[in-house]
Amino acid sequence: MSEKRTTLQMEKDKPFRILQLTDIHIGGYIFTNKEDKQALNDIKLIVENAKPDFIAVTGDAAYPMPFWPKPFFSGSLNNLKASKKFGSLMESFNIPWAFVFGNHDCETWSFYNKDKLSDYYESLDNCLFQRGECFDKDRGNYCIKLLNADGSINNLLMFLDSNSYLGKMFFSGFDVIHDEQIEWYKKVVLENTKDGAMPPSLAFFHIPPKEFRDAWEKCYRGDPSVTYHLGYIQEKDNYVGYPKTKESNFFSEMVKLGSCKGMFFGHDHLSTMSLSYKGIRMTYGMGIDHLAYKGIKKRHGQRGGTIITIQPDGTFDVSLLPLEDLQGISYYKTKMDN
Repeated sequence: MSEKRTTLQMEKDKPFRILQLTDIHIGGYIFTNKEDKQALNDIKLIVENAKPDFIAVTGDAAYPMPFWPKPFFSGSLNNLKASKKFGSLMESFNIPWAFVFGNHDCETWSFYNKDKLSDYYESLDNCLFQRGECFDKDRGNYCIKLLNADGSINNLLMFLDSNSYLGKMFFSGFDVIHDEQIEWYKKVVLENTKDGAMPPSLAFFHIPPKEFRDAWEKCYRGDPSVTYHLGYIQEKDNYVGYPKTKESNFFSEMVKLGSCKGMFFGHDHLSTMSLSYKGIRMTYGMGIDHLAYKGIKKRHGQRGGTIITIQPDGTFDVSLLPLEDLQGISYYKTKMDN
């Protein structure tokens, strides 16, 4: 295994291009071969067109759910096999990439836990995943420094495990980013603060914070405290899959800290919205999923990649790269209906 890189460097006077991918949902089972192949082909097309300097994957690469959406015709319990299908493709691009766990990557009944999957991701040459600071069952809290051409910090790219469930499975409710992880985030930022100049940071994780729902409701009412940028909430009844039964201090503490300028997540496969609220831009990455939602094979507008373009001064903007723009709607629908 090669030594893990902890820095990325920008070229002089040139923006840095990050591609966010999320919710791949590789089943890794004989009955999901078609969906898995389509998902991997989609990623290949997105990467080829995005031409990123770096790829950030915000969880749910594997989908070890054998009973949903169709009994015995969904994901394999072998989540390592599914992860390897995904990881092999990512390595073929020869582009540095990073990964955080989603709630599905290591389901209770799956064969391999986060430690075993961490072994795999850490073994890959181009994957910058690190176990990092581990708290209880958290794996993958780590920082990658994005440096300017002169070696100064442009942004801290912070990867966090947003955990899975409060109990052992889906219906127990979603967990949150824990207080220990928040303190770790603060510590990293302060350790990299020089002469009073706090570096900006971007956070990558899987499950959205409750404050995204708050911001969306205010935006819907026309509240000027929220800035709408792009995208849609397409889940039924404007659903946002934040943890409903456990409070998190993550967003409020990031507002107080002042370093975090952007949060990027996935989890809700049909949402692509990006909003700014209390100084933080929150963005749903475009998903890839062909498997986990009933009827999702016939949906197409939500699939694609999310482009984060970071300028030499540390500011950034976000744009969407929908698959339908790359393939053409008629071609894409034909592929999906076959």
